[in-house]
Amino acid sequence: MRLGYLTHVTGDDPSRAFRETLRLAERAEELGYDSFWVAQHHDGHLGGRLPSPLVLLAAVAERTRLIRLGTAVVALPLEDPRRLAEDAAVLDALSGGRLELGIGAGADPDAARRFGRHHDDRHRDTLAALDVLLELLPPALATQRTWWATGTSASVDAAAARGVGVLSGRPPAADPSVVADLARYWTYARGGPRVALSRPLPAGHSTGRMIDDLLADPALPWAGEVIVQAQPATAPADVHDEVLERTARFVRPFLGVAGPAHGAEHSAATAAGGPDVDDAPRMRPRPVARTSR
Repeated sequence: MRLGYLTHVTGDDPSRAFRETLRLAERAEELGYDSFWVAQHHDGHLGGRLPSPLVLLAAVAERTRLIRLGTAVVALPLEDPRRLAEDAAVLDALSGGRLELGIGAGADPDAARRFGRHHDDRHRDTLAALDVLLELLPPALATQRTWWATGTSASVDAAAARGVGVLSGRPPAADPSVVADLARYWTYARGGPRVALSRPLPAGHSTGRMIDDLLADPALPWAGEVIVQAQPATAPADVHDEVLERTARFVRPFLGVAGPAHGAEHSAATAAGGPDVDDAPRMRPRPVARTSR
């Protein structure tokens, strides 16, 4: 199982928030995280300062070597899918095939209005734009590294039909349909299922509670990656540092995440221009075994 880290790139000063994010990405790679994800927010929605995630991830690509670079997520109905495909292809080439392109319908009605879109049409618009996007992306990016962050059963089914990975941020405790949706996705996903769980780790919780909450998550057996984020989302840099390090050192072993693939085979694949396809997570539904601590 892979381990990723997500930040919403918040703060009063955008330039400082961007610099802190670059530093956080470098530290995540040092600690052995498999992926680093940034959220898109327009006009400071929910405190987020990053409207252009691919631009910032291009800077991250120049400062890192192995860690995968994710968008969590680009609001697809507000984008021109042709333009997004071109920008994503450039970043993927620049980073040596490390882009993980996460898209979603968007949750900000004000942004939809400012972009001249109808927020109520976002799910229909996402489907239409996604079909264009998948046709234009480089094949490996379209079929292996594109993800859909969705909270609806219909969209999970649409992702399965298109061979798109699912980014699931819905807590099963609040929405019991999550596990059933993921089980159905595993059955019908074209080209092989890919599930990543996005889970908050409140900074005030003990390490033991973080481990207990993650291992008790009924969606965990369906996932090949867990993407954690500090809570609150507007947490300052020192909180991100603490959660990042604590998760890598103490939580990761209980998730069965072995750490960075920095061996000879991975290095050779990277030198050849991209991650080795055999480095993909081995995702099989499985019971989560508790380990004494």
